[in-house]
Amino acid sequence: WLRIARSISSTAANATNAYSRDPERQHLRTSFRHDGDRTPQYETVWPRSPQGVQQQRWAPRLDSLDNARVAFLWDYLFRGDELFPVLADELRRRHPTIDIVGYEEFGNLHGADEKIRLAQLPSELRDRGVDAVVSGMGC
Repeated sequence: WLRIARSISSTAANATNAYSRDPERQHLRTSFRHDGDRTPQYETVWPRSPQGVQQQRWAPRLDSLDNARVAFLWDYLFRGDELFPVLADELRRRHPTIDIVGYEEFGNLHGADEKIRLAQLPSELRDRGVDAVVSGMGC
């Protein structure tokens, strides 16, 4: 067991040496030190980068979808053309006064102009009087 632990420790230390010398990557390195009971030392690297976007609060939930205007948004990547009609039918069945703005009204939100499109989206939604959004963005 100890031989395996030392081998792992050595491999991890070699893999993180570049991180330990780079001051911009210091936050990625975590050390587990020898605690006196012959436990080996491990150097590990956290595989995720620092958080680039701060989390924001969600908008308050609508009390009801009755008389609400709901927009469908889609990135045209995965079967939205099949999903949204089924969803629209069910929403209309449950909330007969709902007004649905189809994804076709907004077009493809994915592609070369994605950043510009997403930056304009809040004002587009406001201008159309949208109360809620169903976002079908595939991965």
